[in-house]
Amino acid sequence: MAKKKAKVAPRIEKGKGLDVGTAFIVCAEQHGEKIAFRTQRDAFFDIEHSDFTKQMLINSKVNYIEKDDSLYVVGNEAMEFANIFHAELRRPLRRGVISPSEKEALPMVELIIRGVAGKPAYKGETIYFSTPGPALDADFDMVYHQKTLEGMLTRLGYTPKTINEGLAVVFSELAKEGFTGMGLSFGSGMVNACLSYMSVPILAFCVTKAGDWIDQQVAAAVGETASRVCAIKESSLDLTKRDGLSRIEAALSIYHDNLIEYVLAHIMREFERSEKAPRMDKPIVIVLSGGSTMPKGFLQRFNDVLAQTKFPLGVGEVRMASQALYSVAKGALIAATADEAEK
Repeated sequence: MAKKKAKVAPRIEKGKGLDVGTAFIVCAEQHGEKIAFRTQRDAFFDIEHSDFTKQMLINSKVNYIEKDDSLYVVGNEAMEFANIFHAELRRPLRRGVISPSEKEALPMVELIIRGVAGKPAYKGETIYFSTPGPALDADFDMVYHQKTLEGMLTRLGYTPKTINEGLAVVFSELAKEGFTGMGLSFGSGMVNACLSYMSVPILAFCVTKAGDWIDQQVAAAVGETASRVCAIKESSLDLTKRDGLSRIEAALSIYHDNLIEYVLAHIMREFERSEKAPRMDKPIVIVLSGGSTMPKGFLQRFNDVLAQTKFPLGVGEVRMASQALYSVAKGALIAATADEAEK
């Protein structure tokens, strides 16, 4: 009787990609022909400290931090606790960068990154992490955010490098187009845009109205918590519907349109004022990615609003990223594996 051949685990390639987002942190690495993703919600929730509660968290394998006689639930479970207690989540990142108003931000971010990135395959393994482009509607220091993340990843044993978030979408989704086109990453804290020609970024920028802004506006309009609004948006929102909506769904519908209008208006304004505004011979492809594009019907809403604007470039196609929540991490991984191959 022939012996069964033992299954061989797919070889893990060197290099990792990390999407450091306001709502989620995602790590990507190559396992043979496939890409493996690990993701964790970038949030925390503080609960009353007791030995019994602490033991319950341990038994349930819930990520938490104990600090100064407080317990902080970190990651995906934080959303559940927030909704149970009808309270707001706390975010280590705000508008795409480490929050200056959250004194607990740094240990929370480091814990989540350590959990999703894991240990490097060897000391000094390359990891590319996403960073926002220059903000068109806000003024803040990107240096502190970038250097803090570099320090965290260096302590884990990696060689960290940065990639613009919009360019990462281009790397992930526009290989067939020769990495020419526009990547739009609709996150929670920011919307990042990058126009690329043959992988070279021509224009790259961000705006700071995004998914969190929608949640906050809707919460204020209907008298709910932003955490509750976010949970409904992520679980059941259908943007193909215009009628028969609940108050929260109707408000979400209104503010999604408003966000798309805001993003397109700033893109057109940037083209008008930029000395580097390109002349493209062929219509471009626009790729939509990020957690805020996940509701059903987002693509159609975007196309409807786009049709009403005088967009400065010819657009041949607007399409969703193949994996909208993972495209930034995938693009960062592509940069990292190319970097490792040159060593």
